[in-house]
Amino acid sequence: MAAEQIEESTPRDRQAGPRSSGVMIPMRRNLAFLIGGVLIGAIGSHLVSPRSSQINLTALPPLPRIERPCLPDSDRTAVIVLLGQSNAANYGNTRYSAREAVDNFDPASGKCFAAADPLLGADGAGGNFGTRLGDLLIQAGRYDRVIVASFAVEGASLSALNNEHAERIDRAMSALQAAKLRPTHFLVQQGEKDAILTTTQQQYVSLLHQFVKRFRAAGFDAPFYLSRTTKCDVYAPTNVAAVRAAQLSAVNDQLNIRPGPDTDLIGNDGRNPHDGCHMNELGTLANAALWGSFIR
Repeated sequence: MAAEQIEESTPRDRQAGPRSSGVMIPMRRNLAFLIGGVLIGAIGSHLVSPRSSQINLTALPPLPRIERPCLPDSDRTAVIVLLGQSNAANYGNTRYSAREAVDNFDPASGKCFAAADPLLGADGAGGNFGTRLGDLLIQAGRYDRVIVASFAVEGASLSALNNEHAERIDRAMSALQAAKLRPTHFLVQQGEKDAILTTTQQQYVSLLHQFVKRFRAAGFDAPFYLSRTTKCDVYAPTNVAAVRAAQLSAVNDQLNIRPGPDTDLIGNDGRNPHDGCHMNELGTLANAALWGSFIR
């Protein structure tokens, strides 16, 4: 199914009534996101050929970038930072350009651009769930504008994010501060690497808290949402139970770490059949919908 077909079927409820009329509307929207994400991942086999493969997008020329002002327009602007591994970076097998007021912060230039895959700031040459998430949040009436910044790195363990990639992430944080952008949400989708290592539950929790504390020390106080993520079949992960348990127990009120979605619910019908890991078009949309149900 083409991206155009999927997006045209996404309901728009901007005129559904006052946004401040109570909690029932937000609850219904969150439930709709959650159900939508699970269903998209579950029924993908009926919509996508199981023989579809991960497309090599590295040979395609970069898309033209349209610069936009970075400063938020109002308190109805979300500034969402994506952290973690390849499924939070640009490794989806289809690219997508946002149709709503979704922008992408580029830490290298310190500028914002109309959001189009691959998102500037993360590695990889393919699609990113953050671009679709921005559209979904605006179409659901949650925000008027979304700025997405992805600093995710393919194959990064938590230890690597705290060490080998620490300088890269520190530079990105400094760029956000220089642009006077204050994140409203940090989304962490990571765990596939640690699920093939020997990281214990206690080690994972300690490393995750260490990671978050670096952002807190830099003055960022937005909530962190931590997904339950381990699925990457090509590596035959053997440490799944410890990592998934850690992702639950790492939730921490003092550090404002909140639970995120269980992205392992997206089965192989939503993923590249050659690795059971990276998302195809429907998997990317399901991932965005699942995240949309958790962030507040």
